[in-house]
Amino acid sequence: MSKVLGVLVRGLLLTAAVLAPSAWPLGVPRADLVILVVAAAALMGGPVTGLLVGLAGGWLIDLVPPGAEPLGASALSYAAAGFLLGLARRYAAASPLLPWLATALAAALVLGVRGLTAAAGVGRVVASELAWSLAITLLVSIILLPALLVLERWLRERRWA
Repeated sequence: MSKVLGVLVRGLLLTAAVLAPSAWPLGVPRADLVILVVAAAALMGGPVTGLLVGLAGGWLIDLVPPGAEPLGASALSYAAAGFLLGLARRYAAASPLLPWLATALAAALVLGVRGLTAAAGVGRVVASELAWSLAITLLVSIILLPALLVLERWLRERRWA
């Protein structure tokens, strides 16, 4: 029962991360908040947790309008990023900069997949928009990632995650 609360909290965070950028006006580059939730879960829970949270976040992105093209590409890219971030878990305690750097690489991976699918003719993405999105994601992660890591640690201490 207690694990259900952790899943519920992560689900709410992912839903908020998917829906919050829709409040920004069109044409304004948006931060990828989902990768930050995935990163916090993966860095605290390991590769399997990262994979599952990434898969759930990617499915939400794929299914919430306007959705992502092709269907499932976001889910796979976030799952892969979550798994890789989970592998970095054992090294995250070595430096306070390492979680942020691992998250930056994961965000670049996800945005790179988005750019590759657009280059293949599926969807529309402008390269400068991807670069701005990465930059804004990294700036937001300076504040949001430590807060999400504290929340994940709190969930683990209560054995909810």
